[in-house]
Amino acid sequence: MKKTILTNRPYNRPMASGRTTTKEAPFFGQRLSHFRKQRGMTQQELADALEISRSLVHHYERSCPNPTSDFVLKVSKVLDVSLDELFDLKPEKIKSGPPPRVKKLTQRLVGLPKAKQGVVLEMLESYLDKAS
Repeated sequence: MKKTILTNRPYNRPMASGRTTTKEAPFFGQRLSHFRKQRGMTQQELADALEISRSLVHHYERSCPNPTSDFVLKVSKVLDVSLDELFDLKPEKIKSGPPPRVKKLTQRLVGLPKAKQGVVLEMLESYLDKAS
């Protein structure tokens, strides 16, 4: 009897049983599959690196909506990807720099001649010293 070796096939093709997969993979599974493929790894190679079975990798990619935190951390290390990347989290933009009014005043100050800049800065420093 000839042994059939299955290769990676897109999920929209018929499975070995002839059944077509129509269910969309869970978000984490899509991200896991994306990074695995980006690293050029097969499910078996990832399974070996994670010390689990290939069928379990398939389960996480196609069926598991809520992986354990231990598994997620292990995947993050093996695939060398941050948790933010793995979950496609966008960090909040932190506003840096002075408030808009101070920024406008600073721009106006820079436009003054050096001598007048010195006078304004001395007045400001003096006021801030007294207010503190």
